[in-house]
Amino acid sequence: MKKLFLILAAGILTLSASAQGNSGNKGKSKNSPSTSNSDAPGNKADKDKTDKSKVKEKEKADKAKNDDHDRKVWDGVEGGSDCGKTSKNQPAKVRSSFQRDYPNAINVRWTKCRGDWTARFGNGIFLSTAVYHANGDRRDTRTPVTRDNIPRRILDEILKKRPGTQLEDAIKIQVPNAVKDIFRIKDILEGKVTYQYLDSDGNTVSYNY
Repeated sequence: MKKLFLILAAGILTLSASAQGNSGNKGKSKNSPSTSNSDAPGNKADKDKTDKSKVKEKEKADKAKNDDHDRKVWDGVEGGSDCGKTSKNQPAKVRSSFQRDYPNAINVRWTKCRGDWTARFGNGIFLSTAVYHANGDRRDTRTPVTRDNIPRRILDEILKKRPGTQLEDAIKIQVPNAVKDIFRIKDILEGKVTYQYLDSDGNTVSYNY
């Protein structure tokens, strides 16, 4: 009888301990901090890979945009194929003049063209290229523009003289102290490429650069 009593008591104690253990585990599972899926090693690696991919895509897009800008600016210029190469050690007068002219310029990249120093830079929503002589005098600033930014008089003049002309690239050239801007228009008629220089009134002008 005593032996049976001891067996029953041991069984009750075992059941009680088991119930307490399960209760503790339940509380622990509810209250213990869980590991976020985003913090898991695999997910972090995937996120890093995605971020790097986005950076590479942006760099590729920026390069394509910059290359297209250089092509438009120097297209048709004698020796222009060498004008997009990065240059170093710009004269102090050139740098000083550029900082004075464009204090808010961003992403500046210096090149050299036909003996002049050129700076490609962000200028508001546009990319522009400023051309400087070694003495710091600015020759001009060139900005590729869309057809919507070409003065109507220029379009009328071109299409009146040469109906059927296909307009390609347009570069607005701002010359210091000049009253009117100059527009260099690249057009195609019957397969022939022509570069025309006109002022904002549609008058043909001579510009040798």
